[in-house]
Amino acid sequence: MARKGLCIGVLVAAVSTASTFAAEDPSGGAVDPVPSAQPLDQITVVGTRTERSLDQIDATVSIIDREDIERLVARDIQDMVRYEPGVTVGGGGRFGLDGFTIRGIGGNRVLTVVDNIRVPEEFSFGPFLSSRRDFVDVDSLQRAEIARGPISTLYGSDALGGVVALTTLGPEDLVSDSDPLALDAKAGYSSEDDSTVTTLRGAFGNQRLAGMLTYTRRDASELETAGDVGGTGFARTQADPQDIAQDNLNARVSFAPAEGHRLTATVDRFENETDSRILSDYGTSSRGSTVLRRDAADQRERTRYSLNYEFEGDLFLVDRMDVTLYRQESETVQNTLEDQQPPGGAPISARGRRSVFDQEIEGLLAIFGRSLELGPTDHTITFGGEYYTTDNLSLRDGTDDGEQASGFPTRDFPATQVRHRALFLQDEIVLFGDRLRLMPGLRWDDFRADVTVDETFETGKTNPITGELLAFPEDYADDQLTFKFGAVFGITEDITLYGRYSEGFRAPPYDDVNVGFSNFFGGYKSIAAPDLESETSAGVETGLRFRGSWGDAQLAVFRTEFDNFIQPFAIAPQFAATGGIDPADGLRTFQAVNLGEVEIEGWEARGTLALGSFSDGLDAFFLRGAAAYARGEDTETGAAINTVDPLNVVVGLGWRPASARWDAELVWTWSADKDEEDIDRGLEPDRPVTDSWYSVDLLGHVDLTERVRLDVGLFNLTDERFVRWADVAGIGPDDAVNRFSRPGRNFGATVRASL
Repeated sequence: MARKGLCIGVLVAAVSTASTFAAEDPSGGAVDPVPSAQPLDQITVVGTRTERSLDQIDATVSIIDREDIERLVARDIQDMVRYEPGVTVGGGGRFGLDGFTIRGIGGNRVLTVVDNIRVPEEFSFGPFLSSRRDFVDVDSLQRAEIARGPISTLYGSDALGGVVALTTLGPEDLVSDSDPLALDAKAGYSSEDDSTVTTLRGAFGNQRLAGMLTYTRRDASELETAGDVGGTGFARTQADPQDIAQDNLNARVSFAPAEGHRLTATVDRFENETDSRILSDYGTSSRGSTVLRRDAADQRERTRYSLNYEFEGDLFLVDRMDVTLYRQESETVQNTLEDQQPPGGAPISARGRRSVFDQEIEGLLAIFGRSLELGPTDHTITFGGEYYTTDNLSLRDGTDDGEQASGFPTRDFPATQVRHRALFLQDEIVLFGDRLRLMPGLRWDDFRADVTVDETFETGKTNPITGELLAFPEDYADDQLTFKFGAVFGITEDITLYGRYSEGFRAPPYDDVNVGFSNFFGGYKSIAAPDLESETSAGVETGLRFRGSWGDAQLAVFRTEFDNFIQPFAIAPQFAATGGIDPADGLRTFQAVNLGEVEIEGWEARGTLALGSFSDGLDAFFLRGAAAYARGEDTETGAAINTVDPLNVVVGLGWRPASARWDAELVWTWSADKDEEDIDRGLEPDRPVTDSWYSVDLLGHVDLTERVRLDVGLFNLTDERFVRWADVAGIGPDDAVNRFSRPGRNFGATVRASL
């Protein structure tokens, strides 16, 4: 009740003071007219590392700006991409949201950056540790740019699946010489998880010197499901109870000492605490023991310090420069507490398990550019380098009845420092009066991983049956030169053809190479894979873009081949003949392996239709839609790639007149089913199929006053019961699918007042 009172208090205060506001809301409080018939003129940076309109780049890029985030009533990164076919964020429950999956490729193969700084990597091991990539609060964002497919030449090895570039709001976006003060307050509520949000933001200064402070507090319960069975055990279809508290503080100072120069210092602090009662595990059995209680207390936090220098002018060989020096610390701590009843009437045992994943990253990114004319051609040359190190550490500890558990503490992999160096070069060549753009590029990546073996790592790594050390950690290194070539050709003024060939490279992850863990009571072990080879990719995409007074449209087809695709925790191939059982100790043995060649291909389409182009009576109406389809397989075995989502379609009918203070959009989302033939049962034997589903949502926006806006979303209006394919990864044979279903009919609302 206290958290709701705070949220309502901010809302009331914002509305009551709105009539006294005199300064214009710099974020755009007024309602936009019908979405532009030419949104391809939107400016993006992620495609080329330079500012270009969407129709000038050789890739499929989506832009979600601050206005979009408000209109979507987005609570998190999953809501932010709700209507982006081909892009998903799965997960939820105890461990929170996964990272982004783009065209069937996710995890650490998708590069996610905040202000050009990488978010912490994902690491999961066993049932009690899943460190995911949900370290971003959407209320801090100015925009999100999502580039689909491999564009590794400019962004590096993490970008095999694509890039999600998030940009946070800066004081220079809010204040000016004429309006030196900007204040806003936001409050919101969502019924799907009984969550409240309160954001307070203040900026002061001018274009020369300005500072900003943003604070967001979110409190939530578990995400509701369509299930209606409570109680305990696997029969439960309601979500397990949760209590979630999240804080995000962003402080920034921007200084422009002279024209063309800007220096920005940022401190960003993110904290999340989640307490869970895992009622669905109560009363279940594990290795003959009955779980009487299983609860969890988890925390994750991220702190980022960065200093950025930007330059635009004429300085010897460059006319633009962007240099970022940064340090980021992240930690995920997951505590599991349970009471077990051993077989045979033995006394109840109190069991505790603590899993930790730490990652520290320090780096320097320097991007330079030069525009010049050479004869009949214009060139925009982008070049630079990147150097960063990550220090990675895991810890697994445990107690039994208050005493140190046997085999603990230990580590899933040895302490590892990864050093990464990269150089990149791209030339954007404009010919025939901007009708043809050619974009060749090169990138060199160099990786080195240095491991440190300590006594903690060695604990639990010796097989008590054979006396063998299960893990022999090794340093490793690799480097690669990758190439990219893209072209954009204007067939006519309104029709553009583009294509791209792009190579990618990803060194083997440190945790796959040197993982080592054994559970003799559970009958399994994971062993190191020192012979893993680096992943490489080669992707081709081609597409057509159309635009005119009637609207716009884009169609793209793509195909990407991955060689030596790494599959973690596969059955160790040396024991394939015995079903993965090591005859020496009788343990089922898992190991990371290279799959050989994996192919993912598909198509995407999107467009906007201004209905007023057909009738003046429909001038305020618009229709827009998007669809994405992909399929993937291991070409050696024919097995499907489970991370690929089924066909997804989104269609929206909106009303947004230029003169009105409110607008609305009705959105229909449909997803095809996931058939047996599209699931690799060898990898996930118990993952359930999902049926086709649809959802109908209504989004609305109204300007209550000139300074106060209200955004409302009514979701799943028809109260459909459905499960998304992205949300059922890891479900065991006894889990109830309905416990992972999406909420039934629900609503969300936010109100924001600005000064």
